[in-house]
Amino acid sequence: DEIFDIPGLFGDPAWDMLLDLLTNEDRLHRVSVSSACIAACVPQTTALRWLSTLEDYGLIERIKDLADGRRTFVKLTRTGRNMVCEALRAGVHANPTGCNAPIVLSI
Repeated sequence: DEIFDIPGLFGDPAWDMLLDLLTNEDRLHRVSVSSACIAACVPQTTALRWLSTLEDYGLIERIKDLADGRRTFVKLTRTGRNMVCEALRAGVHANPTGCNAPIVLSI
């Protein structure tokens, strides 16, 4: 919470979405809004509210699919990626070489 300065972020589906976006980004997979909602494991309306909140804070951005106008992708902004990586480094034993390498969590 100190790193993001967004109260309650880690107790809500937003953190699950941020981790999913980071993982998929590292695998070079694009994430649709629908997939991001599924990753949150909450009702779609709740997930959509959280995506809007994350966008308002500048942590994610939405990108229209040029091949299919019905679909929109979401991705971490540079700020969002940096903050997620910083939180992982601060909160768990992560790979010290950075977030570009696989992240190993010790539980």
